[in-house]
Amino acid sequence: MTGPAPDPQRFHLTVSSSGRPVMHGWWSREATARDKFRDWIGAYGGMPAAHLLLVERTGDDERLVESWPADARAGLRVEAGRPGSWEGGSPTAAPLRDRRPPTGGRTGPRRTV
Repeated sequence: MTGPAPDPQRFHLTVSSSGRPVMHGWWSREATARDKFRDWIGAYGGMPAAHLLLVERTGDDERLVESWPADARAGLRVEAGRPGSWEGGSPTAAPLRDRRPPTGGRTGPRRTV
């Protein structure tokens, strides 16, 4: 017998730049979300005033798992039960998009003639 299916929106990772939401993603497994958190620091940490927050959602409650940089906790927090809402964010910001970090273009060896 198997247990209940994992919640695909349990771990929420958000990226903001200069106080405006840039992107976000949801994962069911903490290990995957933490891997993405580290990847996104490398991919998006150079943006102006970048902040990353990883939050675990359980029912109507949320728990901060990780933030980058450490001061990201102050002023930016995803409100429980309201994906995409931000304290301190701009109400006119573009909607958040799910997307993966850039891969750097073509993969594999290049063939020359």
